[in-house]
Amino acid sequence: MFQQFTKYYQQHSLITLDDRVLVAISGGADSVALCHLLQKIPIPISLAHCNFSLRGEESDEDERFVQQLAKSHHIKAHFITFQTREYANQHKISIEMAARDLRYRWFESLCQEFGYTKIAVGHHLNDAIETIFLNMIRGTGIRGIAGMAPINGKIIRPLLFATRQQIETYCSTEGLDYRHDSSNDSDEYQRNKIRNLIVPEFKKMNPSFEETMQHNMAKWNQVLRIYDQVVETELAQWVKREGQTHKIEIQKLIQHHHTETLLFEFLSPFGFSNDTIQKTGLSLTKEPGRQFFSETHQLLIDRQFIMVEPLNQDTASFQIHDLDGFGQLSVSIRAEMVMAYNYSINHSAMVAQIDADKITFPLTLRHWKAGDSFYPLGMKQSKKLSDFFTDAKLDRFTKDKIWLLESAGNVVWVVGLRMDDRYKITSKTKRILLLTSEW
Repeated sequence: MFQQFTKYYQQHSLITLDDRVLVAISGGADSVALCHLLQKIPIPISLAHCNFSLRGEESDEDERFVQQLAKSHHIKAHFITFQTREYANQHKISIEMAARDLRYRWFESLCQEFGYTKIAVGHHLNDAIETIFLNMIRGTGIRGIAGMAPINGKIIRPLLFATRQQIETYCSTEGLDYRHDSSNDSDEYQRNKIRNLIVPEFKKMNPSFEETMQHNMAKWNQVLRIYDQVVETELAQWVKREGQTHKIEIQKLIQHHHTETLLFEFLSPFGFSNDTIQKTGLSLTKEPGRQFFSETHQLLIDRQFIMVEPLNQDTASFQIHDLDGFGQLSVSIRAEMVMAYNYSINHSAMVAQIDADKITFPLTLRHWKAGDSFYPLGMKQSKKLSDFFTDAKLDRFTKDKIWLLESAGNVVWVVGLRMDDRYKITSKTKRILLLTSEW
């Protein structure tokens, strides 16, 4: 396998002798094999292991396995523990998406701190096939059916040439111990259903299904490269750049034969979701002045242009002048005004039930900063947000994404986590501002 491995990473220019590689290692066969193969190349590697707190003692045993592997091979290793289910619930995403978000953010922070130039992950051919099916189920464009790329920025996938079975055979031949993730045996997750139920049916019809898909992905990636070249040419023609502002003329965009595709390719690199891009398209001629926000950028639909510019996350502050203002945020918050008479209290942290007569518009939505404090619902004393986050066991990636809703300089709601006690509804409340976080 080493010869195939060498040929593959050289063919796709995945690794150079100047690289410092961070290897994502779970302890499973694929990542253990990847580590073993990379050790045969004269480049420095380090390991990064995430404990996602999803399988109790089994997760802890995985971590101890990697610790021992790193120690026995004298390899520097980094370890972190995430509260993945809490993160998924807070962001209303799947467990799989939460784990992906958490680990890649951490990998990137390690690269910045320690100077790693590449992040090697153990994805193999079967992973790539399963990902295509997942993308088709969720809805996808051409990139989703092209499979996993061998390289994407810092992320490299040197094992995409190999099947799961070939990797396990390599581990057996080389005498490599590895951990078995019992969650892979369950059909609770979509990927497992595809792996355990759907792909075997295709293999019954075509015993060489994996090889066929490998050829298909190679063809689709060639098509994707042509598509990317056309998109790049189109965007260069239509998008104007003024400093950090990117803008595209609305009338010309509407007249384009492929408005929806061009709009998607213009906005998605700035972090705007499919839903936000669709709302933007529907607002082109109807709602000048409407704004949308991604985590890194803000979008303004002017009378003539769609304009996109970066946010400064530390100082980003959005004014909400009325109920309709909530609908213009990518931080998805549904707002309605209800009468207190016969209202049944909702105990979800994702819902804020605010005494409407205690707040003053415009409200402000911003990220939290050091020194912020509030009166957590049910408490009569002020508490620093930093202490509140510590008690809630939030990791720093989650904290960086927290939004605060303010009225007249006071925190009304730590969005999706806790209301301020001063703004709660009481027996004297007449009107309730009902806010539901959908992020």
